[in-house]
Amino acid sequence: MKTTIKLLALLILVTVSSCNNSKKIEFKYTESIKLLTCDLPNVDLLKEAIYAFENDIINTYDAQNRNIVKSYTSYINLKSRNKADVKEIASAHSLAIAKALKEDTNLWTVSNGVTTLNTSHSLIIDCIANNIKNKDIKTSYKALLSTNSFKSNLILPLFIGNTGVIQTDGSLKSFVALEYFYSQLLDVRLEELKNPNPQLQPEPIKPAVNKVDFNKTPKVN
Repeated sequence: MKTTIKLLALLILVTVSSCNNSKKIEFKYTESIKLLTCDLPNVDLLKEAIYAFENDIINTYDAQNRNIVKSYTSYINLKSRNKADVKEIASAHSLAIAKALKEDTNLWTVSNGVTTLNTSHSLIIDCIANNIKNKDIKTSYKALLSTNSFKSNLILPLFIGNTGVIQTDGSLKSFVALEYFYSQLLDVRLEELKNPNPQLQPEPIKPAVNKVDFNKTPKVN
């Protein structure tokens, strides 16, 4: 009986802690469309996480034109070569979201020091798997799950050349953001971020043009 009470108290403590962390975050994308249609805990936090991730990769890879497909392409290609460092991409806002997501210990798993999405977290994993729009990716995703061979390095090649598909699929957006971005941001410190408060690049400076008054006679030396 005492053990049950202790476990219940611990569960309440973790839940309250998670809620408090979420409340500390200033949500910037509450008016944006919902990306995951499933009934999930912290669904608003998950939506905020995905949009914040997209904003970070846009600011990193195409701040001038704000092209999301180009930004996804750059990120996926660099990620496949282990050249995408989250410390150089993430904003302070995304880091705060990562800390809140970290409170859901069932969402993550650690193997050999590497943190990834927990495939046993049936709610989020099943939600993503059942709602992927692209048939080929959906088939491969589910096949890897069913054979217990689901690994991020096996999924990533499916996205190369398909970034346009990701941009129109809330489930794939969610997976990419959580698996390839937030999982590596959980233990990062604010002072490690290269650009915690990214700003848009300024408009290019136009060359000055000297005005000529055609009503005046030019001086002759």
